[in-house]
Amino acid sequence: MSELSSRRTSHDVQGQALSAPLNALPEAALVIDPQSCVVASNDLAIALFGRDPTGDALSGLLAQADLRLQGERPVRMRAQGRHGDHVPFIVDVSVAAAEWAPGERLVLLRELDAGLLVQESNRLLDIAFDKSPIGLGLFDPEGEYIRANPALCRLLDRPLDGLLGRRDQEFTHPDDRQSDVDAAWRILDGEIDVWQTEKRFVRPDGTIVWSIASMTFLRDEHRHPVAWLGQFQDITERRSLEERLRRLADEDALTSIPNRRSFEGSVELALELSARHAIAGALLMIDLDGFKAINDTHGHALGDRVLSAVATALRQRLRATDLIARVGGDEFAVLLRATSGDAAREVADALAGVVRKTRLVPNIPEIALSASFGVADFGALPLPTVKELFAAADAAMYVAKRAARDDCR
Repeated sequence: MSELSSRRTSHDVQGQALSAPLNALPEAALVIDPQSCVVASNDLAIALFGRDPTGDALSGLLAQADLRLQGERPVRMRAQGRHGDHVPFIVDVSVAAAEWAPGERLVLLRELDAGLLVQESNRLLDIAFDKSPIGLGLFDPEGEYIRANPALCRLLDRPLDGLLGRRDQEFTHPDDRQSDVDAAWRILDGEIDVWQTEKRFVRPDGTIVWSIASMTFLRDEHRHPVAWLGQFQDITERRSLEERLRRLADEDALTSIPNRRSFEGSVELALELSARHAIAGALLMIDLDGFKAINDTHGHALGDRVLSAVATALRQRLRATDLIARVGGDEFAVLLRATSGDAAREVADALAGVVRKTRLVPNIPEIALSASFGVADFGALPLPTVKELFAAADAAMYVAKRAARDDCR
């Protein structure tokens, strides 16, 4: 017979001998051997676990139960077990040395009554509140902090005593305060139960922190207001990444002005506004003269500096309502809003002068810069498409470039 089979047979015999005295006890009872294996159990224990635990290791029945005796004194603790349907339960555990066999122990198990369960639940809720990685706050009906967990203190970069008794609105970005107030009234009026939004907080040093904020109103059994509960998850890093991705999609990486994709969207919007409100405008196409020679002679690094310098100079000359973009290697485009005809051509002449006067940083060879401009107006019906407007401005720009070359011969 194997050692395991011999041990099971021994446990069965011993369990039968102890069943009567164990069943006389008013609580679920187990007897465990020196290796913490169950050698006997009473009917209440079988009912508690939903099966006969005889032969099982105690560690498989009760989680985190350290029942090592300390001298002759009984050990008492609280542990978690599982019913036969795997539903967890919490028990008070008492263990003492068994008088009938050296090394064996008697384990008594008592499930918590309703009052103790409520107490334990409240204790666990307190732990969950304080340990939560998401910022949690409780506010009185007037919106003042009555409790905040460490995660919220870290998010706001304020100590707990710097929050208690103060309103959440004090730390909310001014542009987000009204939406909070509007949402609070919708909750109070019963229109919604929970409000979730992205909002900004302002830290003491002025840093802006973005969060996903969820707010709800806690009421008692009579529907009387008790407190506001707020959950705040820091998404500042995510927002920063989204902003960087947006810039990568819409901006030219070299010059930090809009790229062609973004610019075409702005031109399309300008044409729609022109159709609705008869607002005239113009598209300027700009091509640097002899840029390939600059790259070939001085290298692409210097060529990049030229492009950046020209982009900066042109942007500084334009009005706030105008928009400049880099739409190709050495090509720029400008959208002039509410400007067309002779006025647009005057802007083109002024920008040509800006390009000629553009100078690079010291210790770089002096380079004479010039550019060719093409202007295409819009405003008269029928309006061109974006593609047609670009084609017209491109054609005008190449006419100007050929004319400049003819003048140089």
